[in-house]
Amino acid sequence: MRRAYFIEIKPTHEQITKINQTIGVCRYVYNLYLSKNKEMYESEGRFLSGYDFSKWLNNVYTKECSQWIKKVSSKAVKQAIMNGDKAFKRFFQGLSGFPRYKKKKNQDVKCYFPKNNKTDWTVERHRVKVPTIGWMRLKEYGYIPKKYDCKKWDDR
Repeated sequence: MRRAYFIEIKPTHEQITKINQTIGVCRYVYNLYLSKNKEMYESEGRFLSGYDFSKWLNNVYTKECSQWIKKVSSKAVKQAIMNGDKAFKRFFQGLSGFPRYKKKKNQDVKCYFPKNNKTDWTVERHRVKVPTIGWMRLKEYGYIPKKYDCKKWDDR
């Protein structure tokens, strides 16, 4: 049986900077994907898939302009692209409206910290080890039982 826990963390200033940087890059890549698709549709009459955009971003765009995208987790960037791709697919199926740009003010951007192997996410009584960030203290310790395996985590 799976169980979800909502926890509050007490990150350090460096960890806050890293989290904000990851959220900012995810928002930028999502918005770049939307604008590139709008531009592509107006010029060629077709849309770019998430996989094609990911190839373009890795091969062309980051070599020329934005090296700062490479400073965060590549899986977080990939997930932001796939969120944009999913939004376009839902639009084409008639399930939702046209995708909107993400604003810094609303903070409705999700950022993912991937689990590459079993030791990436470690839960202890008073702290959690998050990939690419390190150990983060919990505001309420003893809330998460010991020996639990973390399957998924997102920052809201």
